[in-house]
Amino acid sequence: MSQRSNPIFIGETAQNISEHEIKGEYVTMLGKPFYKIKNYDGMPPFFMSIVSSSDHWLFISSTGGLSAGRVSAEQSLFPYYTEDKLTENSETTGNKSIFLVTRNQHTSLWEPLSERYKNVYQIERNIYKNIVGTTLIFEEINHSLGLTYRYAWRTSDIYGFVKTTWLLNFGESTCQVELVDGIQNILPANITSLTQNTFSPLLDAYKRSELDLETGLAVFALTSTLTDLAEPSESLFATVVLEHGLVQADYLL
Repeated sequence: MSQRSNPIFIGETAQNISEHEIKGEYVTMLGKPFYKIKNYDGMPPFFMSIVSSSDHWLFISSTGGLSAGRVSAEQSLFPYYTEDKLTENSETTGNKSIFLVTRNQHTSLWEPLSERYKNVYQIERNIYKNIVGTTLIFEEINHSLGLTYRYAWRTSDIYGFVKTTWLLNFGESTCQVELVDGIQNILPANITSLTQNTFSPLLDAYKRSELDLETGLAVFALTSTLTDLAEPSESLFATVVLEHGLVQADYLL
């Protein structure tokens, strides 16, 4: 089959379809040595983990879909599924960032590391893991918008799992950015793997999400334990999420 020379459009948007060289190399980031896979999205999805000095565990696909928790699968922060489901759930579980970028009176919608907009912009996607295996960084360089987006997963014995986000402007002018940044599909505390995989509709019905407006603390818990018995059955544990770094942020649960 001959290679197509004319551009492909979706509506009025030309698709930036191109192949890039996949390359592995050692680099320095955050003042530490990392191994970098350049243009990793040109490879079939692959599975990774990060290590912890405490009781954290995190399994993540190169698509961004993940599961994580402490001690065991019975204490998951995200649904504990098989590798194929985690890979496919990248759009609904884990990191999510959406940007409205205005530069020179032109506003663009950008959702980095999403397959929905992969061919809309000229982009480069890279992944980094530090030598000791405690930090994993995803990166998308948007050459069309002149912006670089990165996010990292790390662990903390006190705070649990820490997601850090960077947005860098390498364009020739300033730009204005409106953004949504956070994590999706967070589980209440102490949900068993059987409940996650077999009784997920019941879990959705019992899940309660609350926001403390003064601190911005998000609390995910159950209204009660999952039971049909006609007796009190309180659920006194919760998963909590806290944001730090954004001034005058609004919170969405």
